Amino acid sequence: MRILIVGGSGYVGTLMLPWLAAEHEIRVLDPVPPQGDYDHVLGSATDPAALATALDGMDAVVHGAMGLRSQTAWPEPDTASSFEVNVASVHATLEAAHAAGVSRAVLIGSMSVFANEPVLLSARDVDETTEPDATNVYGVTKRLAEQVGRIAVEAHGMTVTVLRIAWPTPEDVWPLWGLPVLEAPLEIRRADGTQIPALAASDLAAAVSAAVGRDTGDYDVFHIFGADDSGRGWSAAKARDGLGWVARRR
Repeated sequence: MRILIVGGSGYVGTLMLPWLAAEHEIRVLDPVPPQGDYDHVLGSATDPAALATALDGMDAVVHGAMGLRSQTAWPEPDTASSFEVNVASVHATLEAAHAAGVSRAVLIGSMSVFANEPVLLSARDVDETTEPDATNVYGVTKRLAEQVGRIAVEAHGMTVTVLRIAWPTPEDVWPLWGLPVLEAPLEIRRADGTQIPALAASDLAAAVSAAVGRDTGDYDVFHIFGADDSGRGWSAAKARDGLGWVARRR
């Protein structure tokens, strides 16, 4: 399958690209060249001309560009940037995809649509029926991005799949939780001492590959995170049943 990765030079895109490229033909749209020898269109996801060029000949698009991940309340200095990347560029991407005849889109969402997301695993039982309730800038913009996806389905009959991911991490760091903003990877455990593994890059890419295969003309959301066999907290049962995806890295 020919897949455009919007924001493929960013952190999440860089994690996914090598794994996806093993199965698909990949093109990247990003203002910065990707790490590796990939077909690259230089430009922004808010630029209609760049989007039209990048989407030409594609079968599906994955929006992986992400704004700054802030937990602060309103207002904050990067509010405009967060809305531009997490909301406006999603809308522009889906509109351009429709115009180009690309009907399948995957949005890289976040478990940060829920309030107190860092402690969710030990504090709340959450699945895809739970109403998002985040109020910080990042969480709100990711909530709005999901609504943009719904609108694209209603307006254009597209297939839009949201993958709400949690702490995607390089393979060599897993099972610790790693992000560029951290000084060092984190070891996360439950109150009883059980380790909670991060989402390995290979598992993230496998979820994306499964999601781009959906061609049902509807909107759906799936939770994607590291393997956790405790049966407590977050549930990935819907991804298992609907996408045939389970976290393999254990």
